[in-house]
Order: sequence, then C-alpha cells, then structure tokens
Amino acid sequence: MHLALALVAALSGPQKSKLAKCPWCKEDPALMAAAGIVSHGPMPIGTQQSPEFALSLPASQWIFLETPHLRWASSLPEQRIDMEERPRVEAELARLREKLPGVPKEVRKLDPWLRLHLIAMKGEEFHTRFQELLRVTDADFPAERKADGPFMGAGKFLGEKDKHEVVLHANPATHALFTTAFSGAQVENAVRWHFPVQHKMCASLPCDDPDLKQDKWLFPHIVHNLSHLFYSAYKHFSYDPPQWLDEGLALCMEKEIDPRSTTNEGEEGTFRDATYPDDWSDAVRKMLVRGRSKTLAELMYVKEVGALDREGLFTVWSMVRFLIDEHPEALAKLLGGTKGQLDEKGYPTGTDLPGLQRKLLKEHFTLTPQAFDEIWRAWASAPPPGTK
Repeated sequence: MHLALALVAALSGPQKSKLAKCPWCKEDPALMAAAGIVSHGPMPIGTQQSPEFALSLPASQWIFLETPHLRWASSLPEQRIDMEERPRVEAELARLREKLPGVPKEVRKLDPWLRLHLIAMKGEEFHTRFQELLRVTDADFPAERKADGPFMGAGKFLGEKDKHEVVLHANPATHALFTTAFSGAQVENAVRWHFPVQHKMCASLPCDDPDLKQDKWLFPHIVHNLSHLFYSAYKHFSYDPPQWLDEGLALCMEKEIDPRSTTNEGEEGTFRDATYPDDWSDAVRKMLVRGRSKTLAELMYVKEVGALDREGLFTVWSMVRFLIDEHPEALAKLLGGTKGQLDEKGYPTGTDLPGLQRKLLKEHFTLTPQAFDEIWRAWASAPPPGTK
C-alpha cells in the first residue's frame, strides 16, 4: 500500500509545460501538409484523445505527431548528438529539411519535437519498405471489406480501420500505467496490442534502458515492433500469424536498420539483449556446421516466440533473409496467404496454419519443407562474398 501511494504521489507531482507549439513545423497547415504531417493533436491514442492520454500519465511530458499511416505519442527528452552518430543524424536531418526548410543546418542536440519528427519520418519510410515486401500499396486496401475481389481485411491501414500507434515512454511508470489499463497485467517490456473496437494496432515501448535512450539503438527496436504490428495488421488482425515468419521478419527489418541490434522477445514483452553476436550470417554458418539449426517443419508448429532458443532465432532470421533476398515475389504471396485464410463462411481463420504453410510452400515455391531446408542451408552455408 505504501508503495502504491508513493507511486501515485510521484505521478501526480507538478510538471513543467512544454512549448505550446512545435518550433519546427509551427503547426502551420501548409508546412505540415508539405512535410506529410497530419496533426500534432488532439488525436486518439489507445482509447483516449491525446489530451486525456497526457492527463492520465502525468509523470511525463507528452507530445504527439500523426503522419499518413502512424500516430506517435512521445515523452522522450532532448538528446545530444554524439560525434560518432553525427553523419547518420545529419543525413536524416537533410531528408527532413527537404520537407521542413526551417530545420537548421547546424544542430548539436535534438529537442523532443525534432527528435519525434525524425522518428516519425523514418516510421513512414519503414511503412513504405514493408509495403514493398508485401507487394501492396494503399490503394489495395478499401475502407470496408468488399464482397468481390481478393480479401484484404476490413480497413485501409494494411487491413485495419484505424492507424497504427506507437507510444514512446521515457518513464517506465507511464508504460506500466498505460498498458495495465487495457491489458490488465503489468509488463515491464514492450507491449503490442490490438484494440478490437477501434480496429487498430498499438505498441507501447519503455525507452529507459541505457541503450534505448539513444536513437541509434531505439529506432531499430521501434522497427522490430512495427514489423510485428504491420504483419499482424495485414488483412486485419483476426488471428496470430506463424511465429517463425513473424519473428524472422521483425529481426530482418531491425537488422536492415542496424545489423548489430537485436530485440530479444520474451513471452510477455520485449527487451534488447546485447549478448548476441554482431554478425548473424557468420553465426548461422557456424550453427549449420554444428548441425544445430531448426527445420522448417519444426518451426511451422511454434506458437510462442519464447519457444525459440538462440539457434531458433538465428534460423528464423536466416530463413526469412533468404526469402527476402532470393524469392521476394513468392515471399509476398506467402505473407499474404498466411494472413488471408477464410473459412467456408468467408470469415478469417487461423485453423491449421502448418497445413496452410505447406500448401503455400508447394504452390508458390514448388517445395516441401524438407526441400526448402536443403536449399536454405546451401545458401546460408556459402562463404561471404569476396572470400575463397
């Protein structure tokens, strides 16, 4: 009881107010439209509008940003730009400056507004990347399910009716309060959630880990979670997609941002684990020499990401990387097929996903799981380019 009272007191203490308006887009309609910014709020976050959301989590100062496909709520503080990171950040600022000319050329630190603008810009860039993987565009998703044509879900945001949301918490206490309110459980690590009434996906990410305080590591972690959101949302979140595909894809997308970043999933959330090697291709080659890889037939039956051990994670990452690099068109059909299964009445169903995967593998790859293992192992065992 004393701890609970102390937490309430801490969360209800006086807070400094942020600037009333974003200093970079100035919330000017013309500037915002040119930069692809829909709003700085109010906007729905979870089940609340952004003002009510901020009042319910008073331990942090919140700013909001909405783009064509995503909504962001952030309590991240300002961040100084390290010399090592300056080339990357300056390149990102140059891309942002094309849309927001007021962004200065000499920036030593990112204030909370500029930091969120950069994250939101990169979030939209990743949404484009994910649509490329799926071989879809916005035009493929009608606002309502149509009786004719292929099944594409129930809305225009990859199949959901509303936009995807990401909440970035500088204070772990606000993450706990926010997620407990809708999930009923306190989870320390990242939480991804589907709001069925609103038909939208949301990720709540605590960013207080020493690594995640730096955008260099935070954004790959965000992308890992966005990959899960986007694949789950694809053709509407009516059932969980195959775990090996879901986790393998998220790891591939994360490592496209930074190969050294690894988000290690727990059964009740996510956390970054720095014990993994930087070079996963080399780790996979060594794993194959030892005969420690999983088979696709085994992975098709995995239902919880916690069931994937170290070798399992290496395997699913490498298998999906193989599909992205060598069979992108067939991969798009596999991703679409695993999220588009309908029952005899036309409702989405996750019944017998292993059987569905075998069918899709034969249809689009002309392979059995065992034959897939053979060609994947040959690809993954090959020495790096430029070596003998």
